[in-house]
Amino acid sequence: MTVSTSERTPRGIRNNNPGNLRRNGDPWQGLAERQGDVEFFTFKSAIYGIRALARTLIAYQDKHGLRTIRQIISRWAPPNENNTNAYIRAVAADTGQDADQILDMHRFDHLLPLTKAIIRHENGQQPYTDVALTKGLVLAGVEPEKVNLQASRTVKGGQAATAATAGLGVVEAVQQTIDPARDALVGLAPYLEVAKWLLLAVTLIGIGVMLWARIDDHRKGLR
Repeated sequence: MTVSTSERTPRGIRNNNPGNLRRNGDPWQGLAERQGDVEFFTFKSAIYGIRALARTLIAYQDKHGLRTIRQIISRWAPPNENNTNAYIRAVAADTGQDADQILDMHRFDHLLPLTKAIIRHENGQQPYTDVALTKGLVLAGVEPEKVNLQASRTVKGGQAATAATAGLGVVEAVQQTIDPARDALVGLAPYLEVAKWLLLAVTLIGIGVMLWARIDDHRKGLR
């Protein structure tokens, strides 16, 4: 008998519920109108399933004080249903964290790798892009760290502006600073409200510098 592609796809992926959250009375955002699986929730899209997974991990910390992989997985996958110790070892190895290290589920850099590891263990694969995972975590209320324009390796604003002294040198130096900054902010703008304002500010600064340079060139008789 031929097995269809949908049947080969893991249950959690088919249900857009990669954490395999069991059905209960929780009114999750993004639930599909038709709940075809009698045991597990079905979501409209994977983004909402990822959000639900993340919100559950946050609740484990806030409501139950669970802060380590061992504590979290022991509740997520109890021994009466799972090989909990194997699950803990797999998640610790996948995240690169010690099973007893204190984590903070309100930190993006802690929550993201744990979310990925749980998805992989639940489904035997982790098919989602970082963009999709980030959207899910942002919907859960956990955002990536804000862009640090001074520390970013793509932005060399201070050095470039200092090195350039006048005319086209200023324009080229500042443009080399502005373009990478703008590109970095464009990638984050859908997720961080502050990035939209930073993007606007960077763009306006670039326009202002170029206008100033043209006026200065005209004053000096340059074309």
